[in-house]
Amino acid sequence: MLYIHPPLAIMGYVLVVLAFLSTWLSRWEKPWAKRAELLALYAWLFTFLGLVSGMIWAQLAWGRFWGWDPKETATLVLFIAVFLRWWAGAERKNMRTRLYLSVLCVLLVAVAASSSWIVRGLHSYI
Repeated sequence: MLYIHPPLAIMGYVLVVLAFLSTWLSRWEKPWAKRAELLALYAWLFTFLGLVSGMIWAQLAWGRFWGWDPKETATLVLFIAVFLRWWAGAERKNMRTRLYLSVLCVLLVAVAASSSWIVRGLHSYI
């Protein structure tokens, strides 16, 4: 699982940032809007796959699927926010809503990625 879960989770984080950049660029150039929606969908998919593979690994390692670890919880909130970002694009909500949700998602990526160093939990490095 070491070769499956971390790459999926990291790919989800990278795609969230790319979706944000595409959303930002779509403010000036319309072709980026389609790419932003596709990247948001892929970001949601990879975040989901990262969560599911982490749950399988947790079951194998600790005998439970979910432990409410700070990183798990932050990634779950990110998963919900990325879905809302994708939904806002699919429903053609205004550009400001999509941009604010994209900014929220990037901030949540920063929180999820740094939570391992800030708070103790199963994913902590301290």
